[in-house]
Amino acid sequence: MSAPTIADRVRQALGIDLDELSGGSLAGEIPLTDAFVNRLIAQRLAASQGRVSAAQVAAHDGQNLTLQLSMRAPRMLPSVRIAARIEQQPQFPRPAVMGLRWSMPGLGPLALFAAPALAYFKALPPFIHVEGDRISVDIGELLRARGLSDLVGYVTSLQVHTRTGIFVVRFELRIPSLTRSGD
Repeated sequence: MSAPTIADRVRQALGIDLDELSGGSLAGEIPLTDAFVNRLIAQRLAASQGRVSAAQVAAHDGQNLTLQLSMRAPRMLPSVRIAARIEQQPQFPRPAVMGLRWSMPGLGPLALFAAPALAYFKALPPFIHVEGDRISVDIGELLRARGLSDLVGYVTSLQVHTRTGIFVVRFELRIPSLTRSGD
């Protein structure tokens, strides 16, 4: 049996079909605390055998965040602190890619050697790509990986902003207009 679609969930929750909401839109803002995001990350890491044993993310004002990574083999690589800044928001319906630029504060010129070290993290999810000091997150692929494939067609806008301790997801969903003969 397949997982229920968004249309099935709306029908079950509200007792209406999405085509009855044709042309409608929904916009909102969801605040996700650092604790919530870290809990999701911990669940994913617990289910994997990757090289990262723990990760703690912290949102900061001005589109900034930090990530503290601990490795399964600490003798090879100690805990790593990465700072990142959101520089590009996803553009729907085009490939919805969020772009971040990362650095390793406190390393000075040694940070230039950090980019090749990211090859150590070969087991990144397929929706995350690292090239030099840039990280690209394909939001459409992320939603598909989380079992929300059918939601992608409704998203017209999605942005991630940060405040201290909170990631703010702003979104707009639109139900396509149906053209009916005789209306």
